[in-house]
Amino acid sequence: MLPTIPLRRRDCLLAGTGLLGLPLAQAATVAWPQRTQLLDGRVRTAADWQGKPLLVVFWATHCPFCLRHNANLQQLLVDAADAPPVLAVAADRDARTVERYMARHGYRFEVTLDEAAWRQALPVRRVLPTTVPIDALGRIGQVVPGEMFPEDLLQLARWASGAARG
Repeated sequence: MLPTIPLRRRDCLLAGTGLLGLPLAQAATVAWPQRTQLLDGRVRTAADWQGKPLLVVFWATHCPFCLRHNANLQQLLVDAADAPPVLAVAADRDARTVERYMARHGYRFEVTLDEAAWRQALPVRRVLPTTVPIDALGRIGQVVPGEMFPEDLLQLARWASGAARG
């Protein structure tokens, strides 16, 4: 059985459960989108994501909770050398608005506006922000709606990076 993810925000989901409250060992696997257009113009395919851990975050530029959450994500990437990459799925439709927002706040993670494809791949509620850890085997970990504490993001990152090894 996979380890539980002990989060301070216990109001989101039961500790040790994944998508839809399933035990982590029985959690769903991601149905990778075949094509993801990144904000910088690059295109990622399903093969680019497979076999690697990933943190997916749904967010929007108008969301004050997302601002703090994304700052915590950026700090995680700076502080934890073994943190998995982050894909930020913006709910915004205007690429220029998102580009300016990313530059203004110094965020360096990948961003896509392909929200529909990622919502289909990861059936999450429409709560912003929402963080979804995915391990190297494609298993979806604890889906956490709402802003998270930095130490909780670190726990999700550790789960995504290490769940396939133990």
